Amino acid sequence: MNAIIKQALAVFSLCTAAVSVQAVTIMDGYNGAGLSYNGDVLGNPDVYQITHMEVTFDSSNLYVSIFTNFFEGADSLGYKYGDLFISTNGWHPNGTASNRYGTDDVSNGEHWEYALDTSTSDLYKLSAVDYLDQLVLSGPGTNLRHNQEVSVNTSKSTKVAAETSSADLSGVSHTVGTLGVISYTLALADIGITNLSVPTALGFRWSATCANDVIEGGLSVPEPGVMALLMLGLISLGLSRR
Repeated sequence: MNAIIKQALAVFSLCTAAVSVQAVTIMDGYNGAGLSYNGDVLGNPDVYQITHMEVTFDSSNLYVSIFTNFFEGADSLGYKYGDLFISTNGWHPNGTASNRYGTDDVSNGEHWEYALDTSTSDLYKLSAVDYLDQLVLSGPGTNLRHNQEVSVNTSKSTKVAAETSSADLSGVSHTVGTLGVISYTLALADIGITNLSVPTALGFRWSATCANDVIEGGLSVPEPGVMALLMLGLISLGLSRR
């Protein structure tokens, strides 16, 4: 019996470790609809470029890191950090990867279930009712990519009660042309994920309030490889008991 318990603990430890180190990198393959642009970035890439986001998770939290040149004060136009949008039913942009989702905007793309306010670290639940009223959109200035979600309208949205999610700006860039990182921690329970044995399809979106560059992407938590490892561990444990 002691041997079986030890084997069970070893399998559990291996699976837990695998879950804790899972990381997904989402490269910026999204343009979105709006004004014409030169490649991916509208304007100066040294100021507005987003290169990628990294998503990791453990048994309690998701950790989302946005890698971008942008910082408040990088230009003279007063643009701010945008908010992190989260979908808990998958990622469904309009268009295709081959055209970098160049037809996607707030009218036809993903409807996000949550938004984490970068400036206050407050998490908001977005309702399907009056969805547009709960968003702040880019535009209508002539130098902006129009009709892209950039932040949450906190006066029209519902803050998640007792939420513990947060935003961290300690790693942002302070030099034009230098890559920095904006870090978010999302408590799984805050966004309704309570059972990691069942994969959940997620989507994420971020931009500055100008939307000169936007990143979106999706993933599954846990990733299929983790689920396979969990199943392998259970099978191995069953065989050892026999």
